[in-house]
Amino acid sequence: STFGSEFIALRIATELCQGLRYKLRSFGIPISGPTSVFVDNQSVFKNTTNPASKLKKKHVAICYHKVRECIAAGWVRIGWITSSLNLANLFTKVLDATTWSCLLESMMTRCNPPTVTVSLAEVSIFDD
Repeated sequence: STFGSEFIALRIATELCQGLRYKLRSFGIPISGPTSVFVDNQSVFKNTTNPASKLKKKHVAICYHKVRECIAAGWVRIGWITSSLNLANLFTKVLDATTWSCLLESMMTRCNPPTVTVSLAEVSIFDD
């Protein structure tokens, strides 16, 4: 089912976030607040925000408890995003040209750092 596979993907994402947070802290980079993880499946979102959720399949229940543990520890925060704004759809779904170009443009504006111009006279590899 889509619900089960999305929940497993959410568990994997939370474990990756947990590992990246650990690695950043070990490099001495302070991390404040939880990591935001967005899902476009409302059933997954509702089940992660409802502590009294009853799941029938054991592998989904294990994923649920791992995600809930990360939420309770304050490592991740789960949010819902509409499919038309989900940047992951660029890599996982067949999209029409308009949606594809809008998502790509959105991603490119987020990823492009501001350009910094440096004069060669300011850069020296030798100590003075």
